[in-house]
Amino acid sequence: MLLKIKGMGCMHCVAKVTKTMQELGATVKSCEIGACEIEGVDDINKIREAIEGIGFELISAEA
Repeated sequence: MLLKIKGMGCMHCVAKVTKTMQELGATVKSCEIGACEIEGVDDINKIREAIEGIGFELISAEA
């Protein structure tokens, strides 16, 4: 699933999102400023809650 995320501006943000997705149980395929590709977690509500919980906004999620 490809996540488009608003508010990521540096590599610290990338690391924060990567760690958060791993804590949800996702496998992070790639993560860069503004986007993160994950596998293993399909619950968009959990993903959105986790992203917003660390101060970012989930713009879209494409399977």
